[in-house]
Amino acid sequence: MSDSSARSGLNPAKEDVDIGAMAGIEEVLSALVRFPTVSQFDPGKEEEAPFENLRACLRELFPAVHKTMLREDVGARGLLFEWEGRNPSLEPAILCAHFDVVPAEDAPLWEHDPFSGDIAGGAVWGRGTQDIKVMLASALFAAEKLIGAGFAPERTIFFAFGGDEETGGTRGAARVAARLAEKGIRASFLLDEGGPIADGMLSFADKPLALVGIAEKGYMDVQLTATASGGHASMPPKRTATGDLCRAVAAIEAHPFPPRLVFTVRSFLSMLSPHVPAAYRALFRNLWLTAPLVKMAFSGAATTNALIRTTAAPTMLRGSGKENVLADKASAIVNMRILPGETTRGALDRVQGIVARYGVQASNAYPDNVVEPSDESPVDHEGWRALVAALSASFPHVAAVPFLFSAGTDTKHYRYIARAIYRFTPLSQTQEDLKGVHGRNEKVEIGNLRRAALFYRALLRNL
Repeated sequence: MSDSSARSGLNPAKEDVDIGAMAGIEEVLSALVRFPTVSQFDPGKEEEAPFENLRACLRELFPAVHKTMLREDVGARGLLFEWEGRNPSLEPAILCAHFDVVPAEDAPLWEHDPFSGDIAGGAVWGRGTQDIKVMLASALFAAEKLIGAGFAPERTIFFAFGGDEETGGTRGAARVAARLAEKGIRASFLLDEGGPIADGMLSFADKPLALVGIAEKGYMDVQLTATASGGHASMPPKRTATGDLCRAVAAIEAHPFPPRLVFTVRSFLSMLSPHVPAAYRALFRNLWLTAPLVKMAFSGAATTNALIRTTAAPTMLRGSGKENVLADKASAIVNMRILPGETTRGALDRVQGIVARYGVQASNAYPDNVVEPSDESPVDHEGWRALVAALSASFPHVAAVPFLFSAGTDTKHYRYIARAIYRFTPLSQTQEDLKGVHGRNEKVEIGNLRRAALFYRALLRNL
């Protein structure tokens, strides 16, 4: 029994998945992890050598890929591979990933150095093993194997990789998308990182669930600013800038955005319903009647509340710089994730309406970093069907359900390149695994990793 089979509750007696066919993917991922490709918001603080060395290493790791496909280095942070298909009448598919990672500032506390790529205890350790060099390694490893077996795809497939997703993707994915636009590419669908195969995260489901993001919430940071006369704290006025700011922040929390069941969430509940107890099934299949109950229930937990409303989370506060001095200006940052069907402008206007009564101004803190909510991709689509088929070949007894993805991905740069966009990471993940994403002791079990490579092999074959 593989490690991931035991952990995911999969029954190996009912599986015909040969994860041994993907042996060797662990060494490939290990090699990529050893390059500390840490992206920074200030490019001047980045070390260029790890990025250059990783790009060079890809030629050594995947010789058949480089012999067969057209490779373009798009700027310093973009990579584009084109695997030409036999049938030009079919729209291409795009498989994405990023090869940059976040820092590991607590490296001495890790069980294995974050850039060691150690293979130990049945796992590969290090930054990128979950987020998200694992997808780049798995996709190209599967392609390398297929090319070696004489396979050629029916449709053209692009592999699009960025090296600065963790800092916005403007030098990587954005430039790759622009290059695809220059080539006149309009893809049937695109796959990038997203929801995992949730192992034990939804306790009422009767099987692990592949959470395939078909939409992504928008993003905006709102700055709140309150002004007043400063002075000595020993003689405070009745109202202060800091007090007004605090009242405004409390008012935002007291007046959440109204809940809505968007298409993505309705589709999620519909496809989830066969895998839950009868009571839940009745709720999820009769939303015309039960929607108010579902909204009330989902509002009770942070994870589900984020699925049904635009969220506004105060994260940073600033007032006076000294204990006994009144602030003449106090400010706060409110991080917002906007539900599909709404706009960042509308969300900002609503916040302004809430805080204005306290004399506080709301403004867009970083206009260049605003991301509108994505469109909602269909589930009645050849891309969705291809993903489901690949899942059945690599993770048997897992159910695919559409999901609303709350975090940000590089997909925002490809919105006008692909007709449908899916956000899915083909790994079984527990809550413990998720702690390693941007956290300590990031690792992936070898059995789980080999299944990810099998997923890509099946997907490429089906395309």
